[in-house]
Amino acid sequence: MDSRFRTVLITLGAVALSVWVGISVAQEERFIATLTALVSVWAVLSWTRGPLTEAWLLGFLVFGYVIGNRGFAQMSPIGSLPVFFSELGLGIVVVLVALRGAMQRKLPLQHDWLNGLLLLWLVLAAGRIPWDVRVYGFTALRDFAMVYYVLYFFAAQALAHHLPSRRLLHRTLLITFGLLPITGLPATISQDFFLSNLLVEGVPLIFYKGDLLATFLFTGYIILLPSGTSDWRTDWWRWLAAIVSLITGLILLSRAPLVGLIVAIGWLALAGRWRPAKVLVAVCVTGLLAVTIISLLQKKDFTQTKAYAIYEAVASIADYSGTRSYHSEMTSEKGDNNRFRIIWWKNVAEETLTTSPVLGLGFGADLTRGFLQEYYPTSGDDFSARSPHNIFMTTLGRMGLVGVAVLLAIYWIQGRTTLRVAREAQRDPARQGAMTLQASVWVVMISACFGVVLEGPMGAIPFWIMLGLAHFEATRAEVRENTTPAA
Repeated sequence: MDSRFRTVLITLGAVALSVWVGISVAQEERFIATLTALVSVWAVLSWTRGPLTEAWLLGFLVFGYVIGNRGFAQMSPIGSLPVFFSELGLGIVVVLVALRGAMQRKLPLQHDWLNGLLLLWLVLAAGRIPWDVRVYGFTALRDFAMVYYVLYFFAAQALAHHLPSRRLLHRTLLITFGLLPITGLPATISQDFFLSNLLVEGVPLIFYKGDLLATFLFTGYIILLPSGTSDWRTDWWRWLAAIVSLITGLILLSRAPLVGLIVAIGWLALAGRWRPAKVLVAVCVTGLLAVTIISLLQKKDFTQTKAYAIYEAVASIADYSGTRSYHSEMTSEKGDNNRFRIIWWKNVAEETLTTSPVLGLGFGADLTRGFLQEYYPTSGDDFSARSPHNIFMTTLGRMGLVGVAVLLAIYWIQGRTTLRVAREAQRDPARQGAMTLQASVWVVMISACFGVVLEGPMGAIPFWIMLGLAHFEATRAEVRENTTPAA
Protein backbone atom coordinates (compact mmCIF):
# COMPACT_ATOMS: atom_id res chain seq x y z
CA MET A 1 0.00 0.00 0.00
CA ASP A 2 1.24 3.46 -0.87
CA SER A 3 2.51 5.27 2.24
CA ARG A 4 0.56 8.46 1.46
CA PHE A 5 -2.67 6.53 1.00
CA ARG A 6 -2.05 4.69 4.29
CA THR A 7 -1.49 8.02 6.04
CA VAL A 8 -4.76 9.38 4.66
CA LEU A 9 -6.67 6.30 5.85
CA ILE A 10 -5.13 6.53 9.34
CA THR A 11 -5.96 10.24 9.52
CA LEU A 12 -9.58 9.69 8.48
CA GLY A 13 -9.93 6.86 10.97
CA ALA A 14 -8.49 9.02 13.76
CA VAL A 15 -10.86 11.87 12.90
CA ALA A 16 -13.88 9.55 12.87
CA LEU A 17 -12.81 8.03 16.18
CA SER A 18 -12.31 11.45 17.78
CA VAL A 19 -15.81 12.52 16.70
CA TRP A 20 -17.26 9.29 18.10
CA VAL A 21 -15.42 9.78 21.39
CA GLY A 22 -16.56 13.42 21.57
CA ILE A 23 -20.21 12.48 21.04
CA SER A 24 -19.97 9.69 23.64
CA VAL A 25 -18.44 12.00 26.24
CA ALA A 26 -21.10 14.65 25.54
CA GLN A 27 -23.75 12.00 26.19
CA GLU A 28 -21.95 11.00 29.44
CA GLU A 29 -21.00 7.60 28.00
CA ARG A 30 -17.34 6.96 28.89
CA PHE A 31 -16.92 3.42 27.57
CA ILE A 32 -15.59 4.34 24.11
CA ALA A 33 -13.41 7.13 25.52
CA THR A 34 -11.95 4.82 28.15
CA LEU A 35 -11.31 2.05 25.63
CA THR A 36 -9.66 4.48 23.22
CA ALA A 37 -7.47 5.91 25.97
CA LEU A 38 -6.40 2.42 27.08
CA VAL A 39 -5.51 1.33 23.54
CA SER A 40 -3.61 4.57 22.91
CA VAL A 41 -1.62 4.25 26.14
CA TRP A 42 -0.88 0.60 25.38
CA ALA A 43 0.34 1.51 21.86
CA VAL A 44 2.64 4.26 23.13
CA LEU A 45 4.11 2.11 25.91
CA SER A 46 4.58 -0.81 23.50
CA TRP A 47 6.82 1.33 21.30
CA THR A 48 9.14 2.19 24.18
CA ARG A 49 11.95 0.02 25.53
CA GLY A 50 11.12 0.76 29.15
CA PRO A 51 8.69 -0.91 31.58
CA LEU A 52 5.95 -3.02 30.05
CA THR A 53 2.38 -1.79 29.86
CA GLU A 54 1.28 -4.33 32.45
CA ALA A 55 3.84 -3.00 34.94
CA TRP A 56 2.52 0.54 34.57
CA LEU A 57 -1.00 -0.77 35.18
CA LEU A 58 0.02 -2.72 38.29
CA GLY A 59 1.84 0.34 39.59
CA PHE A 60 -1.27 2.45 39.01
CA LEU A 61 -3.43 -0.04 40.93
CA VAL A 62 -1.03 -0.21 43.88
CA PHE A 63 -0.93 3.58 44.06
CA GLY A 64 -4.70 3.89 43.73
CA TYR A 65 -5.67 1.28 46.31
CA VAL A 66 -3.08 2.35 48.89
CA ILE A 67 -3.56 6.11 48.57
CA GLY A 68 -7.26 6.19 47.60
CA ASN A 69 -8.21 3.00 49.43
CA ARG A 70 -11.98 2.58 49.80
CA GLY A 71 -12.65 5.70 47.71
CA PHE A 72 -10.63 4.43 44.76
CA ALA A 73 -12.28 1.00 45.08
CA GLN A 74 -15.73 2.57 44.57
CA MET A 75 -14.82 4.32 41.33
CA SER A 76 -15.80 2.93 37.94
CA PRO A 77 -13.82 4.03 34.87
CA ILE A 78 -16.84 3.15 32.71
CA GLY A 79 -19.73 5.15 34.08
CA SER A 80 -22.50 3.19 32.35
CA LEU A 81 -21.24 -0.22 33.51
CA PRO A 82 -20.64 -1.55 37.05
CA VAL A 83 -17.00 -2.36 36.22
CA PHE A 84 -14.33 -1.31 38.71
CA PHE A 85 -10.57 -0.89 38.37
CA SER A 86 -9.95 -4.17 40.20
CA GLU A 87 -11.66 -6.41 37.62
CA LEU A 88 -10.90 -4.23 34.59
CA GLY A 89 -7.23 -4.05 35.50
CA LEU A 90 -7.07 -7.78 36.19
CA GLY A 91 -8.63 -8.59 32.82
CA ILE A 92 -6.17 -6.39 30.93
CA VAL A 93 -3.14 -7.62 32.86
CA VAL A 94 -4.05 -11.30 32.50
CA VAL A 95 -4.57 -10.95 28.74
CA LEU A 96 -1.31 -9.07 28.19
CA VAL A 97 0.74 -11.39 30.40
CA ALA A 98 -0.80 -14.45 28.72
CA LEU A 99 -0.10 -13.10 25.23
CA ARG A 100 3.46 -12.18 26.09
CA GLY A 101 4.00 -15.56 27.71
CA ALA A 102 2.60 -17.31 24.63
CA MET A 103 5.02 -15.44 22.39
CA GLN A 104 7.90 -16.41 24.67
CA ARG A 105 6.49 -19.94 25.11
CA LYS A 106 6.66 -19.51 28.86
CA LEU A 107 4.04 -19.82 31.59
CA PRO A 108 3.84 -17.03 34.21
CA LEU A 109 4.67 -19.60 36.88
CA GLN A 110 7.70 -20.74 38.81
CA HIS A 111 8.14 -24.36 39.74
CA ASP A 112 8.08 -24.05 43.53
CA TRP A 113 5.77 -24.75 46.45
CA LEU A 114 4.27 -21.27 46.77
CA ASN A 115 3.28 -21.09 43.11
CA GLY A 116 1.84 -24.58 43.25
CA LEU A 117 -0.19 -23.95 46.40
CA LEU A 118 -1.59 -20.64 45.16
CA LEU A 119 -2.54 -22.29 41.88
CA LEU A 120 -4.20 -25.15 43.79
CA TRP A 121 -6.14 -22.65 45.94
CA LEU A 122 -7.35 -20.92 42.77
CA VAL A 123 -8.29 -24.18 41.03
CA LEU A 124 -10.23 -25.47 44.06
CA ALA A 125 -12.24 -22.26 44.24
CA ALA A 126 -12.80 -22.09 40.49
CA GLY A 127 -14.00 -25.70 40.51
CA ARG A 128 -16.94 -24.92 42.76
CA ILE A 129 -17.84 -21.42 41.55
CA PRO A 130 -20.17 -22.61 38.70
CA TRP A 131 -22.36 -24.41 41.26
CA ASP A 132 -22.26 -21.47 43.67
CA VAL A 133 -23.28 -19.03 40.93
CA ARG A 134 -26.32 -21.17 40.13
CA VAL A 135 -27.29 -21.16 43.80
CA TYR A 136 -26.37 -17.65 44.94
CA GLY A 137 -26.06 -15.66 41.70
CA PHE A 138 -23.82 -12.59 41.41
CA THR A 139 -23.07 -12.63 45.15
CA ALA A 140 -20.97 -15.77 44.62
CA LEU A 141 -18.76 -13.98 42.10
CA ARG A 142 -18.27 -11.09 44.50
CA ASP A 143 -17.12 -13.44 47.26
CA PHE A 144 -14.95 -15.37 44.78
CA ALA A 145 -12.87 -12.21 44.31
CA MET A 146 -10.85 -13.02 47.44
CA VAL A 147 -9.42 -16.01 45.53
CA TYR A 148 -9.16 -14.77 41.95
CA TYR A 149 -7.22 -11.69 43.07
CA VAL A 150 -4.33 -14.14 43.46
CA LEU A 151 -3.87 -13.77 39.69
CA TYR A 152 -2.19 -10.46 40.48
CA PHE A 153 0.56 -12.47 42.21
CA PHE A 154 1.32 -14.44 39.06
CA ALA A 155 1.24 -11.27 36.93
CA ALA A 156 3.63 -9.38 39.23
CA GLN A 157 5.95 -12.37 39.47
CA ALA A 158 6.07 -12.70 35.67
CA LEU A 159 6.71 -8.98 35.19
CA ALA A 160 9.52 -9.04 37.75
CA HIS A 161 11.58 -11.07 35.25
CA HIS A 162 11.71 -7.93 33.10
CA LEU A 163 14.29 -5.61 34.68
CA PRO A 164 12.75 -2.20 33.75
CA SER A 165 9.32 -3.40 34.88
CA ARG A 166 10.70 -4.66 38.15
CA ARG A 167 12.44 -1.36 38.79
CA LEU A 168 9.18 0.46 38.09
CA LEU A 169 7.31 -1.67 40.64
CA HIS A 170 10.01 -1.07 43.27
CA ARG A 171 9.87 2.69 42.69
CA THR A 172 6.08 2.61 42.80
CA LEU A 173 6.20 1.07 46.27
CA LEU A 174 8.64 3.72 47.49
CA ILE A 175 6.64 6.61 46.01
CA THR A 176 3.28 5.24 47.13
CA PHE A 177 4.25 4.53 50.73
CA GLY A 178 6.28 7.74 50.80
CA LEU A 179 3.16 9.75 49.94
CA LEU A 180 0.79 7.80 52.21
CA PRO A 181 1.63 9.79 55.38
CA ILE A 182 0.81 13.02 53.52
CA THR A 183 -2.77 11.83 53.00
CA GLY A 184 -3.01 9.38 55.89
CA LEU A 185 -2.17 11.85 58.66
CA PRO A 186 -4.83 14.43 57.62
CA ALA A 187 -7.34 11.61 57.19
CA THR A 188 -6.58 10.47 60.73
CA ILE A 189 -7.18 13.99 62.05
CA SER A 190 -10.21 14.89 59.89
CA GLN A 191 -11.69 12.37 57.46
CA ASP A 192 -14.60 14.75 56.79
CA PHE A 193 -12.38 17.02 54.66
CA PHE A 194 -11.83 14.26 52.11
CA LEU A 195 -15.46 13.14 52.23
CA SER A 196 -16.74 16.66 51.60
CA ASN A 197 -14.20 18.19 49.22
CA LEU A 198 -12.27 15.60 47.19
CA LEU A 199 -15.16 14.03 45.28
CA VAL A 200 -15.38 12.52 41.79
CA GLU A 201 -19.02 12.27 40.68
CA GLY A 202 -20.10 12.10 44.30
CA VAL A 203 -17.53 9.44 45.27
CA PRO A 204 -14.68 10.46 47.63
CA LEU A 205 -11.31 10.20 45.90
CA ILE A 206 -9.64 9.27 49.21
CA PHE A 207 -11.56 7.31 51.84
CA TYR A 208 -9.65 5.10 54.25
CA LYS A 209 -10.73 1.95 56.02
CA GLY A 210 -9.15 2.47 59.44
CA ASP A 211 -7.43 -0.88 59.94
CA LEU A 212 -6.18 -0.92 56.35
CA LEU A 213 -4.70 2.55 56.74
CA ALA A 214 -2.75 1.40 59.79
CA THR A 215 -1.70 -1.77 57.96
CA PHE A 216 -0.32 0.16 55.01
CA LEU A 217 1.33 2.79 57.23
CA PHE A 218 3.24 0.05 59.06
CA THR A 219 4.02 -1.65 55.75
CA GLY A 220 5.40 1.66 54.51
CA TYR A 221 7.52 1.99 57.66
CA ILE A 222 9.16 -1.37 56.89
CA ILE A 223 9.71 -0.54 53.20
CA LEU A 224 10.86 3.05 53.63
CA LEU A 225 13.22 2.81 56.60
CA PRO A 226 16.74 2.62 55.08
CA SER A 227 18.87 -0.41 55.84
CA GLY A 228 22.62 -0.46 56.34
CA THR A 229 24.61 2.76 56.17
CA SER A 230 22.27 5.62 55.36
CA ASP A 231 23.20 8.88 53.63
CA TRP A 232 21.05 11.62 55.15
CA ARG A 233 21.55 13.83 52.10
CA THR A 234 19.69 11.40 49.86
CA ASP A 235 17.65 9.31 52.31
CA TRP A 236 16.22 12.08 54.53
CA TRP A 237 12.79 11.81 52.88
CA ARG A 238 12.68 8.07 53.51
CA TRP A 239 13.53 8.56 57.18
CA LEU A 240 10.91 11.28 57.51
CA ALA A 241 8.19 9.32 55.70
CA ALA A 242 8.99 6.14 57.63
CA ILE A 243 8.83 7.82 61.05
CA VAL A 244 5.66 9.76 60.21
CA SER A 245 4.08 6.52 58.93
CA LEU A 246 5.01 4.76 62.17
CA ILE A 247 3.69 7.55 64.40
CA THR A 248 0.44 7.89 62.43
CA GLY A 249 -0.13 4.14 62.53
CA LEU A 250 0.43 4.08 66.28
CA ILE A 251 -2.00 6.97 66.79
CA LEU A 252 -4.75 4.88 65.17
CA LEU A 253 -4.46 2.29 68.00
CA SER A 254 -5.33 -0.48 65.55
CA ARG A 255 -4.23 -3.72 67.17
CA ALA A 256 -4.04 -6.23 64.31
CA PRO A 257 -1.66 -4.10 62.18
CA LEU A 258 0.45 -3.52 65.30
CA VAL A 259 0.82 -7.28 65.78
CA GLY A 260 1.73 -7.54 62.08
CA LEU A 261 4.37 -4.83 62.53
CA ILE A 262 5.90 -6.65 65.49
CA VAL A 263 6.07 -9.90 63.49
CA ALA A 264 7.70 -8.07 60.55
CA ILE A 265 10.26 -6.41 62.85
CA GLY A 266 10.98 -9.81 64.38
CA TRP A 267 11.78 -11.22 60.94
CA LEU A 268 14.11 -8.28 60.24
CA ALA A 269 15.85 -8.76 63.60
CA LEU A 270 16.39 -12.40 62.65
CA ALA A 271 18.11 -11.10 59.49
CA GLY A 272 20.42 -8.95 61.62
CA ARG A 273 18.53 -5.68 61.09
CA TRP A 274 17.78 -4.13 64.46
CA ARG A 275 17.17 -0.58 63.25
CA PRO A 276 13.37 -0.98 62.78
CA ALA A 277 13.06 -2.35 66.34
CA LYS A 278 15.26 0.40 67.80
CA VAL A 279 13.34 3.15 66.03
CA LEU A 280 10.02 1.63 67.15
CA VAL A 281 11.19 1.48 70.78
CA ALA A 282 12.54 5.04 70.62
CA VAL A 283 9.32 6.40 69.13
CA CYS A 284 7.14 4.48 71.60
CA VAL A 285 9.16 5.52 74.67
CA THR A 286 9.30 9.16 73.59
CA GLY A 287 5.63 9.21 72.69
CA LEU A 288 4.53 7.49 75.89
CA LEU A 289 6.55 9.90 78.03
CA ALA A 290 5.06 12.89 76.22
CA VAL A 291 1.52 11.52 76.38
CA THR A 292 1.88 10.58 80.06
CA ILE A 293 3.16 14.03 81.02
CA ILE A 294 0.35 15.73 79.11
CA SER A 295 -2.21 13.33 80.63
CA LEU A 296 -0.97 14.01 84.16
CA LEU A 297 -1.20 17.75 83.58
CA GLN A 298 -4.79 17.51 82.40
CA LYS A 299 -7.41 18.15 85.05
CA LYS A 300 -9.51 15.03 84.44
CA ASP A 301 -9.76 11.41 85.45
CA PHE A 302 -6.57 9.60 84.39
CA THR A 303 -8.63 6.70 83.03
CA GLN A 304 -10.01 9.09 80.39
CA THR A 305 -6.60 10.24 79.17
CA LYS A 306 -4.74 9.18 76.05
CA ALA A 307 -2.04 7.46 78.12
CA TYR A 308 -4.56 5.15 79.78
CA ALA A 309 -6.25 4.50 76.42
CA ILE A 310 -2.94 3.31 75.00
CA TYR A 311 -2.46 1.00 77.98
CA GLU A 312 -5.93 -0.51 77.56
CA ALA A 313 -5.50 -0.89 73.79
CA VAL A 314 -2.30 -2.90 74.29
CA ALA A 315 -3.81 -4.94 77.14
CA SER A 316 -6.87 -5.76 75.01
CA ILE A 317 -4.71 -7.75 72.58
CA ALA A 318 -4.52 -10.55 75.16
CA ASP A 319 -8.19 -10.21 76.15
CA TYR A 320 -9.35 -13.07 73.91
CA SER A 321 -12.77 -13.46 75.53
CA GLY A 322 -13.46 -9.72 75.60
CA THR A 323 -14.55 -9.85 79.25
CA ARG A 324 -12.05 -7.36 80.63
CA SER A 325 -13.43 -4.04 81.90
CA TYR A 326 -12.43 -0.95 79.93
CA HIS A 327 -12.69 2.51 81.44
CA SER A 328 -11.42 4.86 78.73
CA GLU A 329 -13.97 6.18 76.24
CA MET A 330 -11.37 5.73 73.49
CA THR A 331 -11.03 1.99 74.15
CA SER A 332 -14.47 1.12 75.50
CA GLU A 333 -15.26 -0.94 72.41
CA LYS A 334 -12.06 -3.02 72.39
CA GLY A 335 -13.52 -5.84 74.47
CA ASP A 336 -16.71 -5.79 72.42
CA ASN A 337 -14.63 -6.05 69.25
CA ASN A 338 -12.89 -9.13 70.65
CA ARG A 339 -16.21 -10.78 71.54
CA PHE A 340 -17.53 -9.78 68.11
CA ARG A 341 -14.76 -11.77 66.42
CA ILE A 342 -14.77 -14.77 68.74
CA ILE A 343 -18.54 -15.27 68.51
CA TRP A 344 -18.54 -14.85 64.73
CA TRP A 345 -15.63 -17.25 64.28
CA LYS A 346 -17.33 -19.81 66.53
CA ASN A 347 -20.57 -19.61 64.57
CA VAL A 348 -18.86 -19.91 61.18
CA ALA A 349 -16.82 -22.90 62.39
CA GLU A 350 -19.83 -24.67 63.91
CA GLU A 351 -22.09 -24.11 60.89
CA THR A 352 -19.43 -25.13 58.37
CA LEU A 353 -18.20 -28.21 60.24
CA THR A 354 -21.78 -29.33 60.81
CA THR A 355 -23.12 -28.67 57.32
CA SER A 356 -20.25 -29.09 54.85
CA PRO A 357 -16.87 -29.52 56.57
CA VAL A 358 -14.80 -30.61 53.56
CA LEU A 359 -15.82 -28.13 50.84
CA GLY A 360 -17.46 -25.40 52.92
CA LEU A 361 -20.72 -23.51 52.50
CA GLY A 362 -19.65 -21.95 49.22
CA PHE A 363 -19.12 -18.51 47.73
CA GLY A 364 -22.24 -16.45 48.18
CA ALA A 365 -23.39 -18.27 51.31
CA ASP A 366 -24.46 -16.06 54.21
CA LEU A 367 -21.79 -16.38 56.90
CA THR A 368 -23.55 -13.92 59.20
CA ARG A 369 -26.85 -15.65 59.95
CA GLY A 370 -25.90 -17.60 63.08
CA PHE A 371 -23.67 -14.79 64.29
CA LEU A 372 -26.45 -12.19 64.05
CA GLN A 373 -28.90 -14.44 65.88
CA GLU A 374 -26.49 -14.73 68.80
CA TYR A 375 -24.77 -11.34 68.84
CA TYR A 376 -27.58 -9.04 67.63
CA PRO A 377 -30.73 -11.03 68.52
CA THR A 378 -32.98 -7.96 68.82
CA SER A 379 -31.29 -5.60 66.37
CA GLY A 380 -33.16 -4.55 63.26
CA ASP A 381 -30.21 -2.64 61.79
CA ASP A 382 -28.65 -3.60 58.48
CA PHE A 383 -25.40 -5.54 58.79
CA SER A 384 -23.30 -5.20 55.62
CA ALA A 385 -20.12 -7.10 56.56
CA ARG A 386 -19.83 -10.49 54.86
CA SER A 387 -16.43 -11.69 56.03
CA PRO A 388 -15.79 -12.76 59.65
CA HIS A 389 -12.64 -10.64 60.07
CA ASN A 390 -10.26 -13.55 59.58
CA ILE A 391 -9.04 -14.87 56.24
CA PHE A 392 -8.88 -18.42 57.62
CA MET A 393 -12.46 -18.32 58.89
CA THR A 394 -13.64 -16.79 55.61
CA THR A 395 -11.84 -19.57 53.74
CA LEU A 396 -13.35 -22.19 56.07
CA GLY A 397 -16.85 -20.90 55.36
CA ARG A 398 -16.32 -20.61 51.61
CA MET A 399 -14.02 -23.57 50.86
CA GLY A 400 -14.12 -25.81 53.93
CA LEU A 401 -11.23 -27.65 55.53
CA VAL A 402 -9.65 -28.28 52.13
CA GLY A 403 -9.31 -24.57 51.47
CA VAL A 404 -8.05 -23.88 55.00
CA ALA A 405 -5.42 -26.62 54.66
CA VAL A 406 -4.11 -25.05 51.45
CA LEU A 407 -4.09 -21.56 52.99
CA LEU A 408 -2.23 -22.84 56.06
CA ALA A 409 0.32 -24.41 53.74
CA ILE A 410 0.70 -21.08 51.93
CA TYR A 411 1.45 -19.31 55.22
CA TRP A 412 3.85 -22.09 56.22
CA ILE A 413 5.75 -21.98 52.94
CA GLN A 414 5.91 -18.19 53.06
CA GLY A 415 7.33 -18.46 56.57
CA ARG A 416 10.01 -20.89 55.39
CA THR A 417 10.87 -18.60 52.47
CA THR A 418 11.18 -15.59 54.78
CA LEU A 419 13.37 -17.59 57.17
CA ARG A 420 15.67 -18.64 54.30
CA VAL A 421 15.98 -15.08 53.02
CA ALA A 422 16.66 -13.84 56.57
CA ARG A 423 19.57 -16.28 56.92
CA GLU A 424 20.89 -15.23 53.51
CA ALA A 425 20.64 -11.55 54.49
CA GLN A 426 22.70 -12.22 57.63
CA ARG A 427 25.58 -13.39 55.44
CA ASP A 428 25.05 -11.12 52.42
CA PRO A 429 23.94 -7.48 52.87
CA ALA A 430 22.84 -7.44 49.22
CA ARG A 431 19.92 -9.65 50.22
CA GLN A 432 18.51 -7.05 52.60
CA GLY A 433 16.32 -5.63 49.83
CA ALA A 434 14.67 -9.02 49.35
CA MET A 435 14.31 -9.30 53.13
CA THR A 436 12.53 -5.94 53.30
CA LEU A 437 9.86 -7.15 50.91
CA GLN A 438 9.51 -10.43 52.77
CA ALA A 439 8.98 -8.64 56.10
CA SER A 440 6.56 -6.10 54.63
CA VAL A 441 4.12 -8.71 53.33
CA TRP A 442 3.89 -10.21 56.81
CA VAL A 443 2.31 -7.00 58.12
CA VAL A 444 -0.60 -7.64 55.75
CA MET A 445 -0.67 -11.40 56.30
CA ILE A 446 -1.00 -11.02 60.08
CA SER A 447 -3.55 -8.21 59.78
CA ALA A 448 -5.63 -10.48 57.55
CA CYS A 449 -6.01 -12.89 60.48
CA PHE A 450 -7.96 -10.28 62.48
CA GLY A 451 -9.68 -8.08 59.91
CA VAL A 452 -11.22 -7.84 56.45
CA VAL A 453 -8.03 -7.37 54.44
CA LEU A 454 -7.61 -9.97 51.68
CA GLU A 455 -11.33 -10.31 50.96
CA GLY A 456 -11.55 -6.92 49.21
CA PRO A 457 -9.51 -5.16 46.51
CA MET A 458 -8.21 -2.39 48.83
CA GLY A 459 -5.98 -4.79 50.71
CA ALA A 460 -5.79 -7.83 48.43
CA ILE A 461 -4.52 -6.24 45.21
CA PRO A 462 -1.54 -4.35 46.72
CA PHE A 463 -0.72 -7.43 48.81
CA TRP A 464 -0.70 -9.96 45.96
CA ILE A 465 1.38 -7.62 43.78
CA MET A 466 3.86 -7.11 46.62
CA LEU A 467 3.99 -10.85 47.33
CA GLY A 468 4.66 -11.62 43.66
CA LEU A 469 7.52 -9.14 43.64
CA ALA A 470 8.80 -10.38 47.01
CA HIS A 471 8.75 -14.01 45.89
CA PHE A 472 10.69 -13.22 42.74
CA GLU A 473 13.31 -11.38 44.78
CA ALA A 474 13.51 -14.34 47.16
CA THR A 475 14.13 -16.77 44.29
CA ARG A 476 15.84 -14.50 41.73
CA ALA A 477 19.09 -16.48 41.89
CA GLU A 478 17.12 -19.41 40.46
CA VAL A 479 15.47 -17.56 37.57
CA ARG A 480 16.67 -15.71 34.48
CA GLU A 481 15.58 -12.12 33.95
CA ASN A 482 14.98 -10.28 30.67
CA THR A 483 15.90 -6.68 29.90
CA THR A 484 13.78 -6.39 26.74
CA PRO A 485 10.11 -7.21 26.14
CA ALA A 486 8.97 -9.96 23.81
CA ALA A 487 8.74 -9.04 20.16
